[in-house]
Amino acid sequence: ALSLHPVGTVTRELLIPLLVVLGERWRSGTGSVAEEHFFTFYLRNALGARFHHRQRDNIGRRILVACFSGDHHEVGLLLFGLAAHQAGWQPVLLGADMPLDDLSSTADKAHCEAIVLSGVIAPETIVIEEDLARLTDGTDLPVFVGGLASVDACDAIERAGAVALGSDIDQGLERLSNILESKANESDTST
Repeated sequence: ALSLHPVGTVTRELLIPLLVVLGERWRSGTGSVAEEHFFTFYLRNALGARFHHRQRDNIGRRILVACFSGDHHEVGLLLFGLAAHQAGWQPVLLGADMPLDDLSSTADKAHCEAIVLSGVIAPETIVIEEDLARLTDGTDLPVFVGGLASVDACDAIERAGAVALGSDIDQGLERLSNILESKANESDTST
């Protein structure tokens, strides 16, 4: 499906429904951790291959994308990275379980215009209140949070100085684009 159809279509019509079913099976006890790990491993490899073989001629904004520290669920991050690439962005993917203290300097070295964090589960309160707040205070770049974590911990994320994007990838990319465009326009008018 990934080789025949746009990633957005495959995400909406196949992958998100599959992930919802897997989550429901795990919660209800009819599925197992092994089942979830099997499908996650398969999807991570398939999405990673698609990301690896993408055309690299995008000239859009470069964004740093990573999972929260402690979050090992990379499928959402990969789906976001592929959708961002398809939309013309240049995502720099760092993967799962990324310490937030490393992100500011890494984003600077990679010449990124924003940092996007992905989270399937809301991180511990200390990660948002201290680590995320320290990241937003320590960088001039806007920091965004997407995935279910951004829905579950929206208020805490906003208090920490980041922008919650929600769990819809297309809407998140649109909001990210609008905010970065607005910041670029502010910079242009102030010079």
